[in-house]
Amino acid sequence: MNITITTSWKVVVTAAFFVALTGPSSWLRTGLGAEDLSGPPRATRRGGLARWLRPEGYAEAVYGQGQELEPLRIKGLWILRESMVDREEIDAALTFARESGFNHVFVQVRGRGDAYYNSLLVPKSPLVRDSRFDPLVYAVTRGHELGLNVHAWVTTYLLWSARTPPETGNHAYRMHPEWLEVDAGGNAHRDIDLGAPRNESFEGIFLSPVHPEVNGYLQAVFTEILLNYNIDGLHLDYCRFADLDYGYNEEGLGVFRSRHGFDPRDINSVQNLSTGNETGQGQDGKLAVWNDYRRRKVTDLMTALHAVISLSGKDVMLTAAVKPNARVARHKYYQDWVQWLRDGILDYALPMNYTPELGEYMENVTIVSDSLSERFRSRVIMGVATYNQDALATAEKIRVARLYGFGAVCVFSYDSHKTNLAHFKPILEMLNR
Repeated sequence: MNITITTSWKVVVTAAFFVALTGPSSWLRTGLGAEDLSGPPRATRRGGLARWLRPEGYAEAVYGQGQELEPLRIKGLWILRESMVDREEIDAALTFARESGFNHVFVQVRGRGDAYYNSLLVPKSPLVRDSRFDPLVYAVTRGHELGLNVHAWVTTYLLWSARTPPETGNHAYRMHPEWLEVDAGGNAHRDIDLGAPRNESFEGIFLSPVHPEVNGYLQAVFTEILLNYNIDGLHLDYCRFADLDYGYNEEGLGVFRSRHGFDPRDINSVQNLSTGNETGQGQDGKLAVWNDYRRRKVTDLMTALHAVISLSGKDVMLTAAVKPNARVARHKYYQDWVQWLRDGILDYALPMNYTPELGEYMENVTIVSDSLSERFRSRVIMGVATYNQDALATAEKIRVARLYGFGAVCVFSYDSHKTNLAHFKPILEMLNR
């Protein structure tokens, strides 16, 4: 049977979660009678949080024991670039995927501005052990032999994150420092000391989406992959701004000023001193113009890649790993992925819903569900993590996604436990149930 959670069932799900955490007495103190919870009998809600940590606990708490789940249409697995360095590593990853029941693999072939494939535009990663070896062509060939759909996973605007500069002189970090990001305070990524201590929020060096040459460069890089490899999908990661206060690349600002007649740097002092916010209140809506411009720069790249795929005549899916909270994605990172789905630019979005906290995970799932009609929810592949929680917790989150009607899940990642594959057992049982 197909389970799609309606608004009333979302209330039940939230209520069951509250009871599981706090117990029936707390539920009664809210003024809502326990009899109003039109779910399983009181006995099935005993045990508090402990029940939620078992794969069977969630469905029992909400729907009753033994609830049948619709089989997943897409069972995806992210495979990091460390497993793309030679034939043996690739074989091990793809064989695990096939034997475990996955049908889509996302193999990372562009990590930090480098290539795990043969390119005329991008230097090959020094981690590839044989410079003559093409990891992507081997992964595609072997994956198809195993019956897997193989997606080329590429980082987009994130360019570098190591503590030393790239070894190769033709890396974009070295060749085009003018393409790099600048924040609202004038702090340029080109000036960052890579070896200096970092705060936890620093992800790395980003290309600036507003620079007039950056999107064209990325389009050329990804078009090379699309035209030269028999991939089933192009999967974009970091297709967003570094953070809220980025996009102040000097040349990019010059283009914006010439089109809109004002400098966005003049808005910040107004924004900080007034009630103006990202909806554009204050200073005649200029902040809204600037924010929309930044969102549009990322969308422009997505639109261009969609057009390239269409013109190529190839049957290639365009997908993106996205911030799991759709509101935060749009307003903080200028990643308007819900609109990409609605406009048909993107075939599938993969929210990276990696939080170990079940409540936060459910909140993200609910926002996605509420933001999209059933037609577009079918184009969401819910991402779950294995690196920051135990296997039972990951399995539980897969169950939650399925109970909310999401028929596609992707696991991050093979590499987090590839030296202990037994870790995946509860996860695979939930995926293949």
